[in-house]
Formats: sequence, structure tokens, C-alpha cells
Amino acid sequence: MQLPVFPLPVFLLPEGVTRLRIFEPRYKKLVSIATKEDGFALTIYKPDAEFEVSEWAAWVNIVDFFEEEGMLHIDVQAKSLVKLSNVYFDEDNLRFAKCEPKEHWAQASSNENHIALADKLEEIFSLHPDIKNLYPAPQFDNPNWVCARYLELLPLSMEQKEVFVDQYSFDKAQNFLHTIMLG
Repeated sequence: MQLPVFPLPVFLLPEGVTRLRIFEPRYKKLVSIATKEDGFALTIYKPDAEFEVSEWAAWVNIVDFFEEEGMLHIDVQAKSLVKLSNVYFDEDNLRFAKCEPKEHWAQASSNENHIALADKLEEIFSLHPDIKNLYPAPQFDNPNWVCARYLELLPLSMEQKEVFVDQYSFDKAQNFLHTIMLG
């Protein structure tokens, strides 16, 4: 499948939601394409890479939008991860890429680490209504969902976060998060 690509310094995993501000004409075009077709690929901006994109992206759908003072605000939700290849620019300098499914974590079972992390994440959501409002149906009982939201929110470098994109990195992610969040 061919998708428009939006490179940003944003890390998003499956089921993650973020709000984007759209003002450049090429990205308004991306939004138009995404609403008529099958979403777009949100990838990490890499200034030193060819086409300034990562090798992977979150395949996102627009779930909400509003316009304020001439700027379009869109909420996007990741439905899965994809591998990017054959990236190119169109005549409007908008990137497109061939996107193929990329496996992420298998569904994990709840354990003591998950329960402790979920309790702490619930507390964080209650203290930050702007984050809580993006998730009308939070999945605190889902270990994958909890770990993914932490990785999106924590102030780690993109390189540190990308380690957890690997299909088999869930246990490593959960142990890492338990250590830094709960000691």
C-alpha cells in the first residue's frame, strides 16, 4: 500500500493518540488524502537520513479535528506499525512511501509489574487532563497499552524509544519502565 508520510519528532505506537497542528499546504494536502483514503504514515523525523524519515512509521487514522485561528488541529490514532520503503517526493514536496505491515508486541498477560505501572499511569492521566482527553476509553488493564503510552510520554531520546519498536521487546520495555517509574 502507498501512503503519504509525515515526519515529526513524535513517537507513537499502536493505539497511541496524539494531536498535530497542520499549517503547511503540503500537510493540508496529506490530511485531505488521508481522510479520503486509508490514513497516513507518521514517522520519526531523522534529519540525517535519506528523505529525513525513519525505516518504520505508525500507520494512523484521523479520529478528530478542529480549526482554530486558521490552523487545523487533528487527533490521530495509530492502528499499527509499518515498514517504509521506496520513499519519494511528489510535485508538492509531500513524501509518499510503500508501507508494509511491521509486527509489534504479542499480547502480554497481566502481572505485578503491569498492575503497578497501570496504577501510576492512571495517576498521571488524572493529573494531566490534556492527555486524558485524548483517551476516552483508556485500557489500563492491557499491559501492552500501558507500556506503549509510557514510552510515548517519557522524555527519552527517539533512539532510546526506538529500541522498543522491535517485535520481541515487550519484556525489556516493561522491566525498563518498572525500574524507572517505580524504582
